[in-house]
Amino acid sequence: MKATANAGSNIAFVKYWGVRRGERRGLVPLNPSVSMTLEKARTTTTVEFLPGLKQDVCKINNRPAPPDAVARVHRVMSRVRRLARLKAFARIESVNHFPTSAGIASSASGFAALALAAARAAGLTEDPKHLVPLTILGSGSACRSLYGGYVLWSPPGKGRAPSRVRQLAPEGHWPLVDLVAILSREQKRVPSEQGHLLARTSPLLEGRLQSLGKIVSKIRKAIRERDLSALGEWIEADALCMHAVMMTSRPSLLYWKPATLAVIEAVRDLRDRKGIPCYFTIDAGPNVHVITLPDQAAAVTRVLKRVEGVEEVLHCPTGRGPSIDEEPLF
Repeated sequence: MKATANAGSNIAFVKYWGVRRGERRGLVPLNPSVSMTLEKARTTTTVEFLPGLKQDVCKINNRPAPPDAVARVHRVMSRVRRLARLKAFARIESVNHFPTSAGIASSASGFAALALAAARAAGLTEDPKHLVPLTILGSGSACRSLYGGYVLWSPPGKGRAPSRVRQLAPEGHWPLVDLVAILSREQKRVPSEQGHLLARTSPLLEGRLQSLGKIVSKIRKAIRERDLSALGEWIEADALCMHAVMMTSRPSLLYWKPATLAVIEAVRDLRDRKGIPCYFTIDAGPNVHVITLPDQAAAVTRVLKRVEGVEEVLHCPTGRGPSIDEEPLF
């Protein structure tokens, strides 16, 4: 009863920020989101059910997982045990092949890999549709990492309907590159799980939610037509709107660093003065994701590396969905 899986992180073109209160079906976002799954920003996770354990034991990057991560892992594994009618606890080890908790959705790839590995180890179905409820117990964005390419996550309506996650287009439909400008490798002071709960304290939240119907439609159209100019316009607008909500919550959340603004200015300069198609988006962290075409990636990377405060630039093409690995971590 042991299995290993790997899954890619994802970058949200339309972010979700804020969750519904009083839900019993796991995390329920206030708005739909659209993402691109990333290659080369992946997590590998091994799960083994062992009868002698008295609780689930979890390591991340060869270290004991922090208490909040352990709690989320336990929620997922408890559901797996109920579905598989198992009593044994599990040993779980996970390795992120990119910086953890720095705005690159390490929880997305981590819980997508955990859900698939746990399902395989427990003998459950591995159909992504059935794994969605498991991933959401750990991380909302993880359900988007159950598919490759471009993915839409629609929150459930009223009643007991589940969240709906589906692939809008496979990874081969439109090869893009996400150049992640790493400005910090430190864990965030306020994790996303806490930040979501503060969203309702912002006076700007309702305005953002009302605008998202149009933005989602525009971004889906841009993906369908492979229109980078249109895509870029709307992903930048949504990222700035989301961070405005964060900055005006109580207490205020300011994830940016001075270098975050410097990267934004560099991207705008590349686009406006040099005609290079590249656009920024920023998750809940200081690091900046720059979306561009594969043949422009080298030129954009050279400029980003010269920005003061940029430690590294990760090159992440549009990625595949999760898969089972034959080589376990232990």
